[in-house]
Amino acid sequence: MALDAFISLELTIDDLINNPFSSVSLAPPTHQILEFAYHQLHSSQQIARKLLLRTTTSLDLQIKVAVSTLLHTIRSLKQKHAPSGSSVRYIEFSAEEVKHLTQDIHSFAKLFNTLHAAADVKEEEDDVSSNIVFSERKSKMIGFFDHYKQLKYHLTSSASHMSPIVLVLVGMAGIGKTTLAAQVFEDSDIVKHYDLRVWVNIGGKCQLKEIPRRILAKLNPDLSDRFLSEGEDHEIARCLRENLKGKRYLFVVDDVWNKYTACHFKWWSKYKIFESEPFPYEGNGSRVLLTTRLQQADEHDGKFPDYVSKLRFLDKEESWELLRENVFGEELCTYQFERAGRKIAENCEGLPLMIVEVAELLSSKERTLHYWNEVAAKKNHELFMDAYDGISKVLYSSYENLTELLKLCFLYMGVFPQNYEIPRTKLINMWSVDGFLEGNAHEFQSFSAIECLNELVANNVVMIYQSSLSPDSIGYEQIKTCGLHSSLWHLCNREGRETKFCRVLNGLGDGLGGDIEGQSRLSFHNNVLFGIKDVCESVEVRCASTARSLLCYGPYQQYPVPICSGLKLLRELDALTIRFYEFPLEVLEFVELRYLALTLSGELPASISRLTNLEFLIVGRHLSIKSCRGLSYLPVEIWNMKEMKHINVMDSDIPNPCGASLESLLTLSNVSVHSCTEEVFSAVPKLEKLGIRIELAYDDDVKLLSSLDRVSILKELRSLKCVIVSSEIVPPPAAPFPKFPSYLTKLSLSGLYNSFLALI
Repeated sequence: MALDAFISLELTIDDLINNPFSSVSLAPPTHQILEFAYHQLHSSQQIARKLLLRTTTSLDLQIKVAVSTLLHTIRSLKQKHAPSGSSVRYIEFSAEEVKHLTQDIHSFAKLFNTLHAAADVKEEEDDVSSNIVFSERKSKMIGFFDHYKQLKYHLTSSASHMSPIVLVLVGMAGIGKTTLAAQVFEDSDIVKHYDLRVWVNIGGKCQLKEIPRRILAKLNPDLSDRFLSEGEDHEIARCLRENLKGKRYLFVVDDVWNKYTACHFKWWSKYKIFESEPFPYEGNGSRVLLTTRLQQADEHDGKFPDYVSKLRFLDKEESWELLRENVFGEELCTYQFERAGRKIAENCEGLPLMIVEVAELLSSKERTLHYWNEVAAKKNHELFMDAYDGISKVLYSSYENLTELLKLCFLYMGVFPQNYEIPRTKLINMWSVDGFLEGNAHEFQSFSAIECLNELVANNVVMIYQSSLSPDSIGYEQIKTCGLHSSLWHLCNREGRETKFCRVLNGLGDGLGGDIEGQSRLSFHNNVLFGIKDVCESVEVRCASTARSLLCYGPYQQYPVPICSGLKLLRELDALTIRFYEFPLEVLEFVELRYLALTLSGELPASISRLTNLEFLIVGRHLSIKSCRGLSYLPVEIWNMKEMKHINVMDSDIPNPCGASLESLLTLSNVSVHSCTEEVFSAVPKLEKLGIRIELAYDDDVKLLSSLDRVSILKELRSLKCVIVSSEIVPPPAAPFPKFPSYLTKLSLSGLYNSFLALI
């Protein structure tokens, strides 16, 4: 494939200019021309990826030849100046070689710019034609009856308003927005209610001011193309008003890709963007209905449109009905096929587009009960993989519409297992230490990590699993856990693999395959692979200079396995699903480590302080088995780790700082009240989140709880969690309720309910 050639070229150039283990240096002109080639390569790769979504064999071949030619040129120069096995330490291309290479790079970039321009022209032509013609959909709508009734009510309501009511259908790609809008558009009551009905599909290329022209083209087909494309805005507005005057109209604007489109329909009238209002409203019940993947907003006052209907996923019964309708139609479906079919439909996770695609693939196969049962039994069956590939073009536009920073945030979510509920705090912490936010600092300055997550949700590429009311904004939800629909997870993994952003490893072939080469992040969804020597060696050899994250998200492995110690440049190591009897000392060689999470039976060594860049330290315990040696403390050297922001070590307390401090520490979790000393709290002045574990016994002194009063020392504290635990039933303590600071925004009390109740 053409994209494989891109990867080879990228690795060849990267090995010359960015390999920290290479002993070869480059002359400044040589380094400069190779940097230029690297930049042009990435620009051309983005163009190629977009073009190959609608690829033809000839286009794929043309791209592959162009990339391979440049690859051959650079490899030849490398071999000439630094032959394999030679001791050359300095490379300098001649002036003539630099000149010819520059010409080759310019020709390379020009080819892709030409291909891109030609594709854009064709796409615009296709886009316009799809907006002029509305193909009536005769397919049966299944599900969304509640949305249908509400939508129809608002479209036929006689309520009078000063401007047209704008209604919005919003939801992820393939959820059925256009199908629902089409059913309502063709409803006999809607047809009778309106004098004029206009359907336009605008797509991502259409500018906001072009929408009136599209509508006018449908209303008055006799107008010349020249007038519609070149006419002044006020002329278009006047002509549009003449066609609409005195009539009740319904506009359906399908496939909107601007989140401010809904409010613009009001602004055209309210703020008179045109010299005269393009859309007259005479209190006669005219309506505008939009379908979009993007949550609509008002960039001036933050208000939402008059009516928003966020489409839900189909439930199990609706999913089966849609699958049955598309496979069997009016035919009888036996009980045995229904049982398998219901499971197949359930595995589509309620997305109508996926269900229809699966139904088409099932219909193309020989209908046998054995095959259906085989598909139903495996969520990663080849048929589902083919279905994900089949709908990926529809989904890809949602990804392509994201900013570069949001694309990286989205791709990162693919490191987690399919259908995994990702805690918001874990995701944001891992984003912050991974490094790609630093590389996009110009964009990240405008968005915090939580705002990036909210934007992904607003773009309907990320789903919210659990939420709570935000303590900062009354009435607003705060995400607790989130994740990806399987169709988007599949897209995310494919894109991440092809761009070398991340490689998920499930089986032996994943660790030994060629596409492991140069990956930036490695996510093991099968921890047994660490025990296979060939896999570890393959990963270490092929990713030593590129891997920044090693993530272990397979089933819990209760017996220790070796980790890939050759990945010296790791910034993240998440191995909570692997049990270590003793701290793996090879981790201390990962001097760039920012995030360390593992399950450990032993104690942390004092040498942990060698990880001077560490920001997050998370240590779990196997089956929460406590040591019987009494109180356990972290090594005092922990106070030397000045970059530390988050400490969560089960069954370990914080030692006395002895005058040291951690100015950057924001979160301290799972400590006992023995850590609640004036010395400790004074040494962490920026602490925002504190989790305390209170263990009660019959002979406990009530003064133990009174130590919680020292929490008031923490002036930046916003979240406090207290959990009472006990291995035996104890009477409520006779201590007064602790004096918690008034500036807390979140207080969580849990554990022995009666104990806290007695204190209040």
